[in-house]
Amino acid sequence: MSFLSNMTLNQSEIEVVCGALEEWCEETRMTLDSEDGRDAATVMLGLYKTGHETKSSILEAMRRVNGG
Repeated sequence: MSFLSNMTLNQSEIEVVCGALEEWCEETRMTLDSEDGRDAATVMLGLYKTGHETKSSILEAMRRVNGG
């Protein structure tokens, strides 16, 4: 399995990660089109791929990582 095929998401997976990212950006007052926003997107994709498969699970993990 190649690296890129491991990173492929279907539509429902994209919606989960994007929903979490939108909420995170709103909570933290960051824009997606910023270095911090892109970093958050990368972390959330990693969280999703390692078993955090719901929006709430991704957000909980992000809050733990960021001391929230």
